[in-house]
Amino acid sequence: MPTLPLAAERPRGLPRLLCRLWAGLECGVLASTIILVWFIFHAVVSGEFWWSKFNVAAGWFYGVEVYHAGLGRVTLTGASVIIIFYCLASIFFALVWNSIFRSRGFLAVPFYVLVVHFVATYFFWPSFSPFARLWFPWTATVPAHFVLFAILMRYPIFHMRLVNDFGDPACSGQQPLPPPANPGDAPRPAAPFEALADESSRTQSPKD
Repeated sequence: MPTLPLAAERPRGLPRLLCRLWAGLECGVLASTIILVWFIFHAVVSGEFWWSKFNVAAGWFYGVEVYHAGLGRVTLTGASVIIIFYCLASIFFALVWNSIFRSRGFLAVPFYVLVVHFVATYFFWPSFSPFARLWFPWTATVPAHFVLFAILMRYPIFHMRLVNDFGDPACSGQQPLPPPANPGDAPRPAAPFEALADESSRTQSPKD
């Protein structure tokens, strides 16, 4: 009869740190995807080409060429820069979550997103070019960072799902399941009510 492997023989899962980084990357990819869609919508509503913000974000690599470049490799480069920025912001959030934010997540997540907004507004967007902030006004970045806030609020859910599915039980606090019981040791089923009644009637004999 085949037997299941004991809990000690189970392969080790992912360490807790890797689960945290994976959850942060998942949040960053999801948030950056929604932010890219929002930037496209904002550009169209503002009367710009839908790829204009992505082209401006490629200023590190193409300089002033981004202002007259069309849809192409410049657009792809700028979109990648935006994705990497929000993925790194989410991964850093995951790194400091356990030590700083875990016990006060409802207040810490808005504070962290405000820091990201400050860094993006005064350092990240202006680093593309002197006029890059014109393509990233507050009407575009505030809703984008609200998306980041909403996704990071769900980070504990992403993290616990990964820990439960792929985490190492020794590090995640999960108790290994006991081995299956031997079928011979299983309790015998209770006797029917009629059989119990007959047995009791036979044991009780009338007194002489």
